[in-house]
Amino acid sequence: MSEEEKKKSTELKKTQQMMDPYYEEKAQNHAEMVSWIASAEKELADLRLRKALLEADFPGLLNEYRRLIVTDAAISTVAKTNLLAYLTYELLRPLSDATLKQTDSYNIWQAKYFLVKYQLTDKRELALSFKMNVIDTRFAAKFMPLILLDLQEMSVTVDERQVLELIRLWYSEKIFSRNQLSLINYDLNRLLENFKKLGFAVSPSLLDNTRALSVDLESEFPLATGILDSIFITTMESSEYDFDKIGQANYQVKLNQEQNVYIHSEKNKTHLFIDSNNRRRSILDFFTHYPFFVPLIVRD
Repeated sequence: MSEEEKKKSTELKKTQQMMDPYYEEKAQNHAEMVSWIASAEKELADLRLRKALLEADFPGLLNEYRRLIVTDAAISTVAKTNLLAYLTYELLRPLSDATLKQTDSYNIWQAKYFLVKYQLTDKRELALSFKMNVIDTRFAAKFMPLILLDLQEMSVTVDERQVLELIRLWYSEKIFSRNQLSLINYDLNRLLENFKKLGFAVSPSLLDNTRALSVDLESEFPLATGILDSIFITTMESSEYDFDKIGQANYQVKLNQEQNVYIHSEKNKTHLFIDSNNRRRSILDFFTHYPFFVPLIVRD
């Protein structure tokens, strides 16, 4: 039999088999089996990934974040959710001594003094927003986008506008107490310290209490005479403080421990220079100790 004849014979048998219900059923079963195997292999690969994530330490989780999240790899929702949860726990780990736990929302952790929500940005950075506990349930707090982590460049940035907003909420809105703000400040700085230990470069910020304050602040508000008079009266009532006028619109307030605050008005705005004399403290710590300066920066 020639090759041509063999080919025709084979094609004839295939045609006959296709017309045979028995062979049709076998073909369908074969297609289903191939599909099941592919599905099982995909599920097995997902289980292996989730097992690896469970076993990974922070460097391992970081590598998987870069490999899977940054590249937007095709992984299951469960694997992606688990990876982000395991990673953020390591970032928030200092708070675990205060019953850090996940809430019913997959991307929100509950700490002692606040809730922490994590979200991915369009650039695959990790944004941490904080909702502080309020002093009275009649008040309502919102999540504040306070910290941004770039897990590729290993950098941390604090939104200083939100730091000043914290001061306003405490001083003007009175939704939490001075003691609460101090405890919040302490825990947020524990997080910044942990980020450094994990290898992040943490940009200097008003929140950081590991650096001395030597900072210029500009307020959108004019230098009100009433506020200035109130600061003058407060400083004159304490033997630890002093108030001096320097020139036409410049003032120096001398505080205890040789700290100084310089106040001046320019273009209908208030400028404040705070010098803590090499004493390490955050702006939250400073203003909670010297609240009479707060109206220069934030108002009702």
